[in-house]
Amino acid sequence: MPFQITVHAQDRILEVVYPPQVTTAALAEYLADVKKAITDLDGEWSALVDQSQLRVMPSDVVTAMASLNAFAQLHGMKRSARVVTDAPSGLQAWRMTKRAMLSIPTRTFETRGEALQWLRDPDAD
Repeated sequence: MPFQITVHAQDRILEVVYPPQVTTAALAEYLADVKKAITDLDGEWSALVDQSQLRVMPSDVVTAMASLNAFAQLHGMKRSARVVTDAPSGLQAWRMTKRAMLSIPTRTFETRGEALQWLRDPDAD
């Protein structure tokens, strides 16, 4: 199963659902596709990343995603929400955010609904 990328144009939210396992080929395809989606947004937008199916993120994937997050911030990402199901996954998401040196608001959530609500209502912090 590949990464799933959806752009919610009305809310300016780029949503990504990670597969249970990340292959080298899927990662390369995803990086190309999501960078195109990011540049097509052309302006400010928010990210919703659902990592609930992915249990372990290999170190090369963490490195690639940290670099992608830095790229995303430089290209208009103003908020980032991650959906995780357990503490180890939350820790991985935090490490990736730290490695990318993001200066935007980022949070982890247990459900997609909570994450979307936070992205749609920036003043709810």
